[in-house]
Amino acid sequence: MVGVCVIAAFAVWWNSDRAGARRVTDASADVATEVDEVAGFTKIATTEHYFVVVNVLPAERMYTPEELAAEHPTVGEAVLRGPAAPVVPSARHVEAHIYDRRTGLPTTAVTPAITLVDHRSGARMSIDPTLMQDVIIGAADVHFGNNIVVAGDRDITLTVEVGADKVVLSGHLD
Repeated sequence: MVGVCVIAAFAVWWNSDRAGARRVTDASADVATEVDEVAGFTKIATTEHYFVVVNVLPAERMYTPEELAAEHPTVGEAVLRGPAAPVVPSARHVEAHIYDRRTGLPTTAVTPAITLVDHRSGARMSIDPTLMQDVIIGAADVHFGNNIVVAGDRDITLTVEVGADKVVLSGHLD
């Protein structure tokens, strides 16, 4: 369990540092997006079987294995399984890090359902649970999620379901 706490503390530190970014650029499309000064949040929850760390950050470029080999990026996400949404205006990167409570290790043998509810508009959006990891950190940062368009200055609720296990986390996007 100590390993889970260390990993969770690292995830909170890493993402809180990245959340302060003011400009996100998708070099492949020359799209630059201004994001709010505080772009998102990090929340932690447990279920009977899992320890879940959820991050909402500025949108991140997601690279296929072929793009990684050709471009050698130093920022972004390596797609391991699933579709990659592009970086577009008002996009956020939603991540769900799922750890097995028994072993403390990240699990990739599941396919979570991730849903975001925007309390202002009432919109309910399913997020493709793409399996990915940071291009530099690698396997220590394996997680599920994707980029999704969500405007700032609103309250949201994220639901992450893995089989019968479910976490519901709410927060505010500035």
